[in-house]
Amino acid sequence: MSKNRNDLTQEELMLQGTVWSTVSNFTSRLLGVIYVIPWFMWMGEHATQANALFNMGYNVYAYFLLISTTGLNVAIAKQVAKYNSMEQEEHSYQLIRGTLKLMVVLGLMFSAIMYITAPVFAKLSGSDQQLIPIMHSLSLAVLVFPTMSVIRGIFQGYNNLKPSALSQIAEQIIRVIWMLSTTFAIMKLGSGDYLKAVTQSTFAAFIGMIASMAVLIYYLKQQGL
Repeated sequence: MSKNRNDLTQEELMLQGTVWSTVSNFTSRLLGVIYVIPWFMWMGEHATQANALFNMGYNVYAYFLLISTTGLNVAIAKQVAKYNSMEQEEHSYQLIRGTLKLMVVLGLMFSAIMYITAPVFAKLSGSDQQLIPIMHSLSLAVLVFPTMSVIRGIFQGYNNLKPSALSQIAEQIIRVIWMLSTTFAIMKLGSGDYLKAVTQSTFAAFIGMIASMAVLIYYLKQQGL
């Protein structure tokens, strides 16, 4: 019979977490290698320009992800672990609820900032107007990321890495499926507009995060939070 999670020792929990983290990292890296080949092929003669726009958009996006959480995901994990070790779960729940409300506000704020400042970043990058729709699509992912990141921190505080790992796997799988299916539809079956294809490829980050959030919310309900 498999052990109940509450019956596992700290060593077993750490081993289980390591296994899930390894599986998640391997899956993400594998998908990252696999999707590039067909994506470049379908972009055809526009592959270089498309890749440049994709990378420029993601570079700006990465900075917004970094500042949108301000390290709160790590802090919440430490505090949840602290309260749980002291058997003060009610304090832990209050902290979680308060932090999640804050993350919703931060997500809205930084998403709006990224959307509004898209023309500025487009001008600074030298890509004229082409980068604007790409940044607009990525701003939607910024809306979700702070809350998603903190929920992963909550599970880390409970020393339960399985939900986070499964959410990351779901995020990457759905993201890649969206990227490839929309790129193929636009470049091979549709208008052949590579800018629209790149925009859908970056919009895939938002779609992937929705899938990730669905997994995390499922496990949050199981946790009784």
